[in-house]
Amino acid sequence: MPGAEDTLARLAANFLLGLLTNGAPDLQREKVAASGLGHYFRAITVSGEHGIGKPCEEIFQILLRELGCEAAEAVMVGNSLSRDIEGARRAGLGKTVWLKVEGSEEFADVEPDHTITRLAELPDLLQACTRE
Repeated sequence: MPGAEDTLARLAANFLLGLLTNGAPDLQREKVAASGLGHYFRAITVSGEHGIGKPCEEIFQILLRELGCEAAEAVMVGNSLSRDIEGARRAGLGKTVWLKVEGSEEFADVEPDHTITRLAELPDLLQACTRE
C-alpha cells in the first residue's frame, strides 16, 4: 500500500502499534515478514493461532493484552466494516477508523468514527483524536 512505511514510522514515533489479522498463521506471518514492516508493531496477533477471528471481540482482547492497552484507549484502523470496525465496537475500543480502499468498499450496518482513503491521512487524524 502506498505510503505504508512512512506512515508506520510516523505513527510508531508517537503510538504503540499492534497488528490484528485474520488467517492461517504461516501465511500471515510470511506476509508480515515479506513486507518488512513487522518491526513497527509491538504485538502481532494472528487469528489462526487462537482459533477465533475478527469480528469476535475475544481476538481484539488478546491483542490488547499483548499490548498492555485498555480497550477505551485503543483505536482500530481497518479496511473491513463488518470485521474490523464492528469487531472493534463489540470489544469496546475507543475509536474506529475505516480505511476505505477504492474498489473494495463494503456496506454494513456499522458506522466508523472516521473514514480515510489514504494511509497518509492517519497520523494527523490520530494526533487530533488524542486531543479530543
